[in-house]
Amino acid sequence: MRLTLREREIFEVLKKEPLISQDELARRFGITRSSIAVHISNLMKKGVILGKGYVINEAASAVVVGESCINIDVQGEDENTVINVDFGGFAVEFSRVLSNLGVNVKVITVTGNDNISDAIISKLREREIDTSSIYRHARKRSCRRISINNVSTYEECYSWNDYQKAVSLSEWVVLNCEWLCVDPQFQEKMIKKLSGKEDEKLPYLSTYRIMQSPEDIPEYLWNYSTVVLGVKSDSLDWYAQKVRALSEHQNWILTDGSSRVIYFQDKKATDVLLLPNQIFTIENRLPFLLAGLIYGLSSGYPLRQAIRISIGAAAGE
Repeated sequence: MRLTLREREIFEVLKKEPLISQDELARRFGITRSSIAVHISNLMKKGVILGKGYVINEAASAVVVGESCINIDVQGEDENTVINVDFGGFAVEFSRVLSNLGVNVKVITVTGNDNISDAIISKLREREIDTSSIYRHARKRSCRRISINNVSTYEECYSWNDYQKAVSLSEWVVLNCEWLCVDPQFQEKMIKKLSGKEDEKLPYLSTYRIMQSPEDIPEYLWNYSTVVLGVKSDSLDWYAQKVRALSEHQNWILTDGSSRVIYFQDKKATDVLLLPNQIFTIENRLPFLLAGLIYGLSSGYPLRQAIRISIGAAAGE
């Protein structure tokens, strides 16, 4: 449900002059008042304007698509057992990081119609994260994941069909945001979901992935505009050669988190050495690297400076 050229033109005028009349709009664009009325009606149906006075429903700078859940972490055994409970999942964790950096964020995820969902939504709203596109499933409970001594052991979660419905219900939001941040587990499925939109100007698709060397880079990742790969130190150069051959028009960032970050611009690779206070674990901090990069680029910084910002975010500076 992307805007047509004429709808976009009218939308831009309404943003600047929300009290303008339909007669004046018709005069400016050289079309009939009835045609303007049809365009206004379509803008309302698409959720771009919210009614009288042409209240603008601005698209979020970044939309995060992914899982939200309650994490139950069990450590130790017998009398030394410790059980911790927290809210997590890519949608919750990544949107928090973006929000902390000052990015305007909207979340698309699936929850149940239960107390866990209420708590997740409340936590997100505390960070001023837009939760209006969260799909609350009427018949299923919110997702639960149980890890025992750092091993994922049990899960009660949603299928891709449920998440696909959530994305479809928020299609205008997906197609009109600046950055679309995708849960690693949905990378391939989101590309297939958007494959019929070749005639649309898609948002900047971004994601991250921890590579299991010598795993090849999946072909569907070449459809993303910004990709962060976490790799082992002895595989950095091997992956750099792979990316260099195909990285045109994309932002690719490779790192082991302990020695350097390699980024590519117009197929040219640049190494940034990590100082002792900039070291981070890719297993836990790779999302922070991606979030810092999105913040930097969306703020208008050149890629080189955005990389510096992203390293600071990953290292917890």
